Amino acid sequence: MWLLNLRIRSPDLNDVENTDGLEKFIRDLRSIVEYQQFLMRYVEVLNKLLSTPIALLMVSSVTELCINMYILSLNGEIINKSRAIIVSFCTLLDYTMVYGLPAQLLMSESAATADMIYHECKWYLPILRPLRNDFLIIIARSQKGVRLRAANYHVINNQTILLMVKTAYSFYTFLQNIGQRPRN
Repeated sequence: MWLLNLRIRSPDLNDVENTDGLEKFIRDLRSIVEYQQFLMRYVEVLNKLLSTPIALLMVSSVTELCINMYILSLNGEIINKSRAIIVSFCTLLDYTMVYGLPAQLLMSESAATADMIYHECKWYLPILRPLRNDFLIIIARSQKGVRLRAANYHVINNQTILLMVKTAYSFYTFLQNIGQRPRN
């Protein structure tokens, strides 16, 4: 989407006063509409393809984090604890850099597209009156928002990583409580 916002800034509004400049601006705006359609379809395809694998990755990562927390709570060698810390850090870093951050940037840029059109394109100029429908289409589509999802249920963003850590810690404390109960 950040490419879309860069493309919105690129049409030159200084030449709109003459007919050739207006035609070029119309072509540029139509290509922006087509590009926005392409990006929205692309996210839909990504959700269809990656929805289940991302959900499975989330579940396995939470399980891995929970096990590593348990390993850290045991009295053991420092090398095993160091390994658990490094694996947990790499798991969180991987999920953040590969899924969380790009998805968050995609959502933020999608939300900023309407503002970009409204503030950058000078839609109020009388010569651009025929293009107001195109401006409205772009703004309406950007209001819908773009989201990557895990199992068509959970939205992937920066908050997902925090949720994964909280869930792993909840499972860890649950297992600790079960392990500390006296047996009859």
